[in-house]
Amino acid sequence: MQNSENSESLAVKTRAILRKSIESGRLNPGRVIVESTIAELIGASRSPVKTALAALHAEGQLARYAGRGFIIRPDGAELDRRPITAATLGLKPDETGALKVRSSEKLYAIVEPDLVRCAIRGRIGFSEADAATYYGVGRTIMHEVLLTAQANGLARRDRRSRWKTVALNEKRVISLYELRRYLEPHALASAIERLSTEGIERMAADLRRAVKSYPDVSPSDLFKMEEELHIHCVEKCPNKEIVEALRRTRCVHIASRYVLGNEVKLPKDEPFFEEHLKIVRALDSKDGPAVLEEANAHIETALPKLLTRVKLAKEALGQPNLPFLQSQCSSEIL
Repeated sequence: MQNSENSESLAVKTRAILRKSIESGRLNPGRVIVESTIAELIGASRSPVKTALAALHAEGQLARYAGRGFIIRPDGAELDRRPITAATLGLKPDETGALKVRSSEKLYAIVEPDLVRCAIRGRIGFSEADAATYYGVGRTIMHEVLLTAQANGLARRDRRSRWKTVALNEKRVISLYELRRYLEPHALASAIERLSTEGIERMAADLRRAVKSYPDVSPSDLFKMEEELHIHCVEKCPNKEIVEALRRTRCVHIASRYVLGNEVKLPKDEPFFEEHLKIVRALDSKDGPAVLEEANAHIETALPKLLTRVKLAKEALGQPNLPFLQSQCSSEIL
């Protein structure tokens, strides 16, 4: 299970941080350690922190404190109840929660495919607290992960702060592609002067290799090529309001990332390489009107392909087997 694996990993990391702090003297003899304080600082749930403290206690590094928590080998030292800070754990002041940040980024990569497959099934409610327990992290980390999912158009909170996946159905896909048609060609054309020649040449080389080797191209390489153009190049657009609006459409690329080559077989003909190459050549030539034309044509062509993939994926997917799911509300847009 995900939660046991992640808890074990966090427990190992937490134990290493605490041991190093003890050995360096930052956590001095007589210092009281409270489980909840450490969990808050590193952004873990109490479970892996409890495991780490128990391991250090077994090693003889800690003793049980009669009041609450543990105490660093007192050996006659006076009781020290000063607050434990990021600096105490060897972190810079602005790095409080650094382990949390790394954990949330790593966890998102695990949670994302689960949410994609739920979104393809429909609008499904789920518990943030139960999800945190399942994945073996604290509520703070889980909340950050879900906020990222929300920004990417995969999940949403209602007025009562209940989380639901946002159904990736035909109606919504068409709406997202309409948004892309309005904004993405302009975003790419506006980014021309901000794109490096080296980056454009690399994209073109990757696409040419893919044309020659298809269908011997991995799903991860397919997504990388989608990501380079539709996410990284778009992010170079100087109008950040447009960039932020388009971020909600990322779920269509993310969906293809996980279902294409898995639930859905790779198409007989290459999926988008030549279309991307036309856009990349226009970017390389700094030809704004050509970028607009080719990007528009590509988005128009891509829509029916994605609709077919989502339909096939929904037919292939069984019921999600995730204990934190609460109910399937509907396949309607929220």
